[in-house]
Amino acid sequence: MASESAPRSALYQTIQTQPSVVRSVLEGAQAEAEHAADLLAQSARVFLVGTGTSSHAAVVGEHLLRLAGAEAYATTAFDFVTYPRPLRPDDALVAISHRATKRYGARAIAMARDAGLHVIGITGRGSPMEGPDVVIGTAPGNLAALALIAARLGEHTGADVSALVAALDQLPEALVALLAREADIEPIAQALAARGRMVLIGAGPNAVTAREGALKVKESSYLVAEGFELETALHGGLQPVAAGDVGVVLAAHGPALERTSDAIHALRLIGARLLVIADERAASSVPTDEATTIVSFAGVPEALSPILATVPLQLLAARTAELRGTNPDSFRADDPIYKQANASYTL
Repeated sequence: MASESAPRSALYQTIQTQPSVVRSVLEGAQAEAEHAADLLAQSARVFLVGTGTSSHAAVVGEHLLRLAGAEAYATTAFDFVTYPRPLRPDDALVAISHRATKRYGARAIAMARDAGLHVIGITGRGSPMEGPDVVIGTAPGNLAALALIAARLGEHTGADVSALVAALDQLPEALVALLAREADIEPIAQALAARGRMVLIGAGPNAVTAREGALKVKESSYLVAEGFELETALHGGLQPVAAGDVGVVLAAHGPALERTSDAIHALRLIGARLLVIADERAASSVPTDEATTIVSFAGVPEALSPILATVPLQLLAARTAELRGTNPDSFRADDPIYKQANASYTL
């Protein structure tokens, strides 16, 4: 681990705040979540949009809102604006953005308002987001806000969200327990820092968890990492993987669990250094060996599992950056070439 005297990155420090942030959202955003749920209950369809990590949150939000009985569709803000859907006045938009300073997020909100849609904004506290009927200031607790909205929406639609409500009550403590597993990530971070190649695989709502994990490693350590939806990985995603590469498999308790076992077995045969991040109900079915690390998380509804499954991936990204001596907070803007490249376009 990093020495106690070495400064930890802002990324690492943000990871550590998640239990308190989630607790704050669950306790402090009840009224806003109820307002949002009331608007969504009046809507025939719900579109969720964001960019980067926020677009990944939108996909998780789709699964959560579907659990609550909504007809929900996630896409990127850029895609929503550039390749517009035929919108109806009884649709709704959930716009997700950490800072609300990107042009396509703002344009998505404007398009939705022009079409007569209800708009819900989920953003950072104090962000300049304008236009939504209700704004929930949460970042980095966006997934918790989406889950809270889904729990309240289920009460409107009559969907059975009792398991989701119960899991939300235990969520901060579950995050604390995961953060305490940081030492388990160390050998995987060492392998990744040395090898420089990683493939991540997930199904359902955790397909986007795999993509989010890859994004964080690329942003922080500048390594080759690719996140795959489970079946896509089995249809061509494994061929570039070689013995010694790092493989991450997300194993949630749900309909894809048996197929997930096929991916784990295939990566073992290839000789990958495996990290399996598993719902505790699924972890017992994962065979162990010296090349496999298993990090389990509390049993929650699968639609909620990304909020837990992402934590070990965040810790892996932060620790790998430390081992490689890269700055995970700079987006490589401390390199003149990348600073020039970043400045060549407007976000």
